[in-house]
Amino acid sequence: MTITKGLVKEEIINAIISMIIQGSLNKGDFLPSIRSMSARYNTSRGTVLVIYKHLESMGYIQGFERSGYVVAIDRCANSLEPRLQHRGASSNPYLEGEDLTERQLNKLYQRKPCKLPPHFIKRWASNYDNFARSIASMNGGHLQRFLKLSRGITIDERSLLLLSGYREALGLIALFLQQQQKKVLIVEDPCSPEIKELFRLFHFEIISVATDDHGLRIDALPDIHDAALLCMPTLQYPTATRLSDDRKHQLYRWASKRKIIIIEDDSYAMLGFGKSISPPLFLCQKRATIIYLTQLVEMLGCTYNLAIIGLPPLLEEPFKRLNQSLHSHYPPSSFFIVESFLSSTYLMKYLTTLIEERQAKARIAKIICTEQLITQDLNFQEESGFFFFSAKKTDIAEELINTVFFPFPLAADEQKDTWHILFPHALLTLSELEKLRLQLSTPLSIPHRVSDITQKKSPHL
Repeated sequence: MTITKGLVKEEIINAIISMIIQGSLNKGDFLPSIRSMSARYNTSRGTVLVIYKHLESMGYIQGFERSGYVVAIDRCANSLEPRLQHRGASSNPYLEGEDLTERQLNKLYQRKPCKLPPHFIKRWASNYDNFARSIASMNGGHLQRFLKLSRGITIDERSLLLLSGYREALGLIALFLQQQQKKVLIVEDPCSPEIKELFRLFHFEIISVATDDHGLRIDALPDIHDAALLCMPTLQYPTATRLSDDRKHQLYRWASKRKIIIIEDDSYAMLGFGKSISPPLFLCQKRATIIYLTQLVEMLGCTYNLAIIGLPPLLEEPFKRLNQSLHSHYPPSSFFIVESFLSSTYLMKYLTTLIEERQAKARIAKIICTEQLITQDLNFQEESGFFFFSAKKTDIAEELINTVFFPFPLAADEQKDTWHILFPHALLTLSELEKLRLQLSTPLSIPHRVSDITQKKSPHL
């Protein structure tokens, strides 16, 4: 099989970063010459130079004229997790009865702390004036442009809030609901335990409502008033289901009749443009009170992962007053670098690149789930970044559990020999997915063969 140029670049970058993290390469160590790396990986010198420049822009290495490139940082195991780690049966927390799915998933998220083009960051950071800007200079029109382009919704810039993170946004919403004397939060099942815990800290009663292949079960919603509903209608996480149009209309009627505030979490509705956009609930704002919530992790990575809240006009002023009382006058510099990028000429090209990469990953993931694994009840949307399926425990190799396949228990789950599996393929690289596909095509790979992905040996450079 011919390995593409992109896969070679990813392999070399991942190998060097892994050796720095693991301490195989220490600060001040010289990297191999461009010529020797070119010969070792059978690629052009220009490709190796691009790789070294990329690592230099990330701060891992530093180039010196006529001397070469040296490692610029000490071992930093806490700042970036190694690639997928091997987990044997004796150390698998899920098999021991402890559900650490969220923690394991966070490790995957944190492997790519920043996804913005390095040359853009370097150029932006070189301008000292960017760090001295006042909050009054922020332009909500750039967020407005981004949402229109990527999600097809138009929100007045006065109705948009930019928060420093997803949990900060949820915390602000929780405080607002408390002020409105709404003490009950309805959530979909399954729902992240971290979300439930956050609202419990604000003394909310949590009611879970089941989902099925058509999304949230509207017929199972409780007959209560003055509550809030947190849901993911466009792409439910982790089940990868989408709320049907018929159920959307039922939801509008149910919410408006009972004075329910809907919090539409659009975080996992993958970015798109044109015909690929699935319309959010927020477009029908007149039929119910809807707070729109999304985060920018797919585009920015976790370093600059900001959250956006879109508000109906009646909620603008109370939300803004509450936000101003909780946050400092000067926001983090990451606000401004995101704003600059959203207004730059790079946005459309970069968005297209992200979507193409996600589609390529989804094609490989679909082959894995439909042709190489014995799966049941497979749920996925073509443009999504994760699949959800059921499988017998004996059909999934143990070393792949909580590394590439994540068991996600459901509240009503009674089948002890079956796992409900989340497969977050968008968090893996193309080369990792390809290696997984090749591994699963080998008869010995399940359940006995140790994965090449989960137990890597760093190549000797």
